[in-house]
Amino acid sequence: MQDLKEFADSPSSLVKREFVRALDDAINALYGGLKKEEANMELTLSEPTELNLGDISSSIAFKLAKIAKTSPVGIAKEIAKSAKPTEHILRFEDANGYVNAFVDEKKYAELVLRDITKRAKGYGRSGVGKHQKVIVEYPSVNPAHPWHVGHLRNALLGSVISNILEACSYDVEREDYIDDLGLQVATALWGWNNMGKYSGSMKFDQWLGELYVKVNAEMQKRPEVKQEIDGLVKKLEEVGSQESRTGREIAERCVAAHQQTAFAYGIYHDVMIWESDIVKAHLLSKALDVSSEILEKPGEGKYAGAIIVKLDKIAPLARELEGSREDAKVIIRSNGAATYIGKDFAFHAWKFGLIDAGFRYKKFIEQPNGKAIYSTSSEGSSMKFGNVKRAINIIDIGQTYEQLIMRVMFSLIGHREITDNIVHLAYGKVNIEGEKLSGRAGNWLGEGRNYTADDLLSEATKRAMEIAQKSEKISNKESVEQIARAIALSAVKFEYLRVAPEKEIVFSWNTALNFEGNSGPYVMYTYARARKILARGNFTSQDLSQGDISEVTRGYDFALIKKMGEAQEVVEKACAESRPNVLTDYLLDLSSLFSKFYESMPVLKGERAREVRLAIVFALTVVLENSLSLLGISTVSEM
Repeated sequence: MQDLKEFADSPSSLVKREFVRALDDAINALYGGLKKEEANMELTLSEPTELNLGDISSSIAFKLAKIAKTSPVGIAKEIAKSAKPTEHILRFEDANGYVNAFVDEKKYAELVLRDITKRAKGYGRSGVGKHQKVIVEYPSVNPAHPWHVGHLRNALLGSVISNILEACSYDVEREDYIDDLGLQVATALWGWNNMGKYSGSMKFDQWLGELYVKVNAEMQKRPEVKQEIDGLVKKLEEVGSQESRTGREIAERCVAAHQQTAFAYGIYHDVMIWESDIVKAHLLSKALDVSSEILEKPGEGKYAGAIIVKLDKIAPLARELEGSREDAKVIIRSNGAATYIGKDFAFHAWKFGLIDAGFRYKKFIEQPNGKAIYSTSSEGSSMKFGNVKRAINIIDIGQTYEQLIMRVMFSLIGHREITDNIVHLAYGKVNIEGEKLSGRAGNWLGEGRNYTADDLLSEATKRAMEIAQKSEKISNKESVEQIARAIALSAVKFEYLRVAPEKEIVFSWNTALNFEGNSGPYVMYTYARARKILARGNFTSQDLSQGDISEVTRGYDFALIKKMGEAQEVVEKACAESRPNVLTDYLLDLSSLFSKFYESMPVLKGERAREVRLAIVFALTVVLENSLSLLGISTVSEM
């Protein structure tokens, strides 16, 4: 476990604190009688294109003016005159009611460059998580078909959010929930029993997906097939039945094939929780015991024989339920089958340690990252999974309503802290160049398909290879296959992650594989170009003299330094909001600033500024590599 004392304050937050203290002192001296806290001071870092306005700006004067009943312009003027310079702030000025600070670019450059060099691979990481344990659940794909491109979005979001949480010193449990008892597995089992066995001619999940589609077609022709499949759904839940054993075997083979897809994208897990093991552990009945006070079992009416929770109990705690046409939510149907909400409530009661499942675990598969995935099992040993303080569920936006009800149920039973610590990261659908997706329709079948996650990576690699072989930007033709693979992964991952999770994605090949901007390959090329400059400049030492530092200007060199100084705050923001796109936006800003810096401020011909500019380029490679690694993207030194 990493010592939290190793994490230093970021350069940007350090200077902001200096700014706040200086303003505190000035305001107390000028307006000591006012309750400054009521003004809610806000600090923002100015854009480098407005260098004449300073580097940090506060609107505090506007808020103090409301309390003092006077003009914000006059207050800002007085504060700017009274505020004293700090270690890294040269002076304060007022502008239209704002108080602005000008950072000493030379001292700040030294702070940032030395911090990046000292912390190296640790630069940008944070101790805010304080080793709090968090479960991230993803992608929870039914084991009856391959991952399609929508499942891939779930998996990438879960993987990257886990990376970001770990970078902020949370202890992360990467968890995959496997529903091996549902209708989809029963459908696959019926096909296995009636429509032929696996020949080994293709990847197992692909074969099973095609079988699944054929069974659905058979149901359309023969209604009795549906009845037989409904019977299998019940048999799957009978502990020890032949159907449950065969169903688990098929599901495990499918999940093992899913892992091949996951590994190809650099996606890993710690544990898989199987629904059949949840049933064996009687998790639902244990959850019903802890929530009995809020549940009802009507003897008549439309809910007769079912176990329900009345929405009039939940609505006061969730405004989103106001005006709902439903008056209750079913937890257990009258036939004894648990609903999605019922099962999910029980699962989260286990996650947060309210109930003990007594799960046993065995090693399922060794991963390329050197760590094993463990799986719940009827055999094995007990392990310390679950019992967390926070849970993040990567679940599509269509389940928002159900997730809300499940969360609020914990408040009703007196565990508001659990409600507040279940995060539903809702994500939108994925389409490729305007096409729709529907697993049941089987559009992962046929020639030239780009619908499975495997197909997407294969197509991306093929297109990246064509670009790499022709592009003048990629000079290292000897390693073209390795470079093309790296470009393909960066293209797919970045295109998925740069869009805010709740928005839909229309995957565009033109954008994803664009080397000129707004893409993973663009950021990767920026890194490779920076590495090439360092090689040509024979850069070996990061020890800068005061003479070198004195060559920093208030141009694009300082703008780039300021942006690099924000890395830790960016990671913390992405973590707090569960938004990888915060990080992709930052990488694009860095790459764009580097391009402007490189074009306007020669590095190798920089004369006296040569060494410090090389140090800036070196620092950029560190920040880019660290940030890309959180997105699961590996850098390539030569392109």
